[in-house]
Amino acid sequence: MLKIKINSKQYLSKTILKDVNIHILENGIYGFFGKNGQGKTTLFHCILGFTKYQGEVLFNNNKLESPEIAWIPTEPDLYEYLTCHEFIMFYKNISRGKNNTLDPDKLLFDIELNKIIKECSTGTKKKVYLNSILQISDYKIYIFDEPFNGLDIESNYSLLKYIQELGKTNIVLISSHIIEIILPYLKECYFINQTTVIKHTKENLLKNFELNV
Repeated sequence: MLKIKINSKQYLSKTILKDVNIHILENGIYGFFGKNGQGKTTLFHCILGFTKYQGEVLFNNNKLESPEIAWIPTEPDLYEYLTCHEFIMFYKNISRGKNNTLDPDKLLFDIELNKIIKECSTGTKKKVYLNSILQISDYKIYIFDEPFNGLDIESNYSLLKYIQELGKTNIVLISSHIIEIILPYLKECYFINQTTVIKHTKENLLKNFELNV
């Protein structure tokens, strides 16, 4: 079970999140929606321990630890003078210890492994990062922040199918503006607006999303 309790998250004198209580009891895909600047990424940063806040995040009644979480930001930072292959292995090594073997069966996207990252397009850089994440199979929780941004239609479809599979055995938290595409696969959905996080039915979320975005 994942328990997210954020009594307050402030930046300078502004309250970003307040009285957030989310209990996730089983594996599945959980969607977080809201217009830009309402705190979706901040919520994820709190869960990840990237920022200070009042509250706690527990996984199976213990403090959630970073090695248990796969974090996929909207625009991942990559070392641009590495090749795609070098970055994937670098990520794998720092995440799980020295392992010089790349598993080709865990490459979701077909990329030029010997290409310098600096020469890659924005979409390809995202594919490199996603391929790096998916080399590791023992994460308990996956957090995707606008994962479909920057990818072509075919790649988005491949990623969506993979996220569906992840949701069968893991907790997956995801934010996206492509709400109609992912809504059918969500176990629960939440709307973030003016510091609050409200659980919605899928039908009510669509109405609320149309009114607030």
